Amino acid sequence: ESNPPMAEGGKRSESGGSMKNKEISNSCSVAIGTNKDFMDDDAHLKVTYSPGKKGGNFGLPNGGKLILPEGLFGKKDTITCQVASPSQRWKYYPTLPSYEHITSEIYTLQSTMHPLKKSVIIQIPYYQIETEHNEINVKGKWSDENEWVDVGFLKKEDCSVELEVDRLGIFIVTFTPKKEIFDVTPQGCLYNAHISRYISVRFPKKAHDKPFQCAIQINPIPSDKLQLAKELSPGETADLILATEFIDLIPSTPCVFKRAVSVKLPLPTGVEVEEENDDIAVLQKTENGWELVDSKYKFTRTTVTFDTKSLTKFCVMQSKPDRKKRLPPAAQVLENRNNREKGEIVAFLNLQEKLWFLVLECMPLSKLESRVKEMSEKGFKHVVKEIVKKDEGTNFFRRPQKFQQPTRQLQVPPTCEINDGMKWEFSVVDDIKVNSESNYMENRELHYFRYLPESYRQFVIEPKTNEERAISGAINLDPLGIEDKNLKENCTCSIHIEIDEETVKAYFKPEFVPEEPEPKKEKVNFDILNTPVFKEDKPEVPVIQKFKPLPPTVMERLMRTNRKPIIIERESKVLSGKSLRNLSKLVPEGLTLAVHLNLPDSTITGLGFDAISNGLSMADVTYKILLYWKRMCKDKKDGAVNSLTNALRDMGREEIANIVFERHRDNKELSPDAFTPLFTPYQ
Repeated sequence: ESNPPMAEGGKRSESGGSMKNKEISNSCSVAIGTNKDFMDDDAHLKVTYSPGKKGGNFGLPNGGKLILPEGLFGKKDTITCQVASPSQRWKYYPTLPSYEHITSEIYTLQSTMHPLKKSVIIQIPYYQIETEHNEINVKGKWSDENEWVDVGFLKKEDCSVELEVDRLGIFIVTFTPKKEIFDVTPQGCLYNAHISRYISVRFPKKAHDKPFQCAIQINPIPSDKLQLAKELSPGETADLILATEFIDLIPSTPCVFKRAVSVKLPLPTGVEVEEENDDIAVLQKTENGWELVDSKYKFTRTTVTFDTKSLTKFCVMQSKPDRKKRLPPAAQVLENRNNREKGEIVAFLNLQEKLWFLVLECMPLSKLESRVKEMSEKGFKHVVKEIVKKDEGTNFFRRPQKFQQPTRQLQVPPTCEINDGMKWEFSVVDDIKVNSESNYMENRELHYFRYLPESYRQFVIEPKTNEERAISGAINLDPLGIEDKNLKENCTCSIHIEIDEETVKAYFKPEFVPEEPEPKKEKVNFDILNTPVFKEDKPEVPVIQKFKPLPPTVMERLMRTNRKPIIIERESKVLSGKSLRNLSKLVPEGLTLAVHLNLPDSTITGLGFDAISNGLSMADVTYKILLYWKRMCKDKKDGAVNSLTNALRDMGREEIANIVFERHRDNKELSPDAFTPLFTPYQ
């Protein structure tokens, strides 16, 4: 199934606050596998604002909105919003029940103002869902707590929800099946459902001794899911023709009624019955599995009514003539496969000269062709998986033999079935390893989010040894929490990677870095001004002048000067143009940095308008601000570095400030390698 594009959130225009309070750009296109600096890839997923006392409306990544009241923040207070990239979702997403699904990106909001004195309004966009049988919910985890709670929202419009909160934290939009609840008393009742006009339940008097509540919930069975079940399980579903939705009638207190309850349910779509029909059956879910309801059916043109002494999950099915008894196995297969779809686990490999990227992704089969084409255009090679068997009694994979001729079955591996929330544990083995700076050791799970556009993990890989030869490796994937043996075997796979000797040699080839020549101090020969153009070759006779020795006080007075000595001092290497350019890529919040560097308001505003008129990126704006600030600094060594690191710490960029200080202490420039531990280099 294809997911629709993210809808634009809200219709409020950005207003309020001065130009310096807004970042120049909240979104930028990201090129993968190009010469673009990979440290810029996550820039569009994070924004930081200095709203000032005026507050206002501010844009968030992916079409979100933030509305701040007047008087909430001071001049130097900031608020930051970070959207988790697909490769980082594992750090934030909550553990949900099987019937609740994530349908938005994960938004994390933090502020230097804690706690908030007033409430703020947040608009979070979500991906479109089927709304007839599902309802939206917002979950949150407050900054100072560990538990996820239902936050609720003020209103819903244009595929976005608006919530008002007085605490910040992590927020996410989920959806659950709609549930309709009604009360039942010992006097009995007749309830006609609002969720579907074809559903009703009649409780006779004294069917139960105590009052209780009953819930109605509908789980649709799309036609493509019915067709998929028939295709993958032809034996069990051979006699099934049509089926209705799964309809749950759930009493708050499980019980067996003293008197039978009359239940009316709809017939399968397109089926109309004028009189009794032996091909229509009602099935119910019991402790022993699915069973036929043993009751006399009463038909109308579009409904069937029956009596039962227990409420559970029901489904109305149509079978081939005289084959109703073959429907219970079909109902079990349909229930198991209703939330599944054909999917694929793929790997994409990008081998640059000094940087090897690996992307491990799970996606619906319908997206595979377009995704492979998209990644190919960005320089990534598609690596096909192989189905492998696990050794019994161990948790490790048996690798296919390297030189074994692959069979036809492995050349075209069977498609696995995937469902929302499915997880795999993976490991990288043999001649390759994952870069030690990645989060591979923290979490080695690939998580599939069915209702989000992408579900992947990405890493930088490297050779395990320093040998310059052709190498091979594998990524072994083992599904977690699956009891179905056949499904687990189809989802257990290995992805084999071959890297030729030439690529390995290029990886280890030393990189030539030209040394920056030290500037030479030229001496000015003042005697040349008094030298005649044409000189005679006669030797000069030194003239010795005779004078009386002067007293020491006179000599001291003659040698004394009122001019201050001129000290030529080189600036710190972390303030060189190259260093400031690399730093600007990591701190896109240039206008916020300008505030913390105490630049004049008029200068900040001028730089902001200049950036808009020239279409500059956020990194370019930061670079211009740093160059202007450096020109204004009198002390371009320790004093300037201390001022810069203090400003970065005030912004909450403690790790970057520490790196700047360490490189200054070691008298080194700020190169991209210095910041490698802080960032994941792919979006």
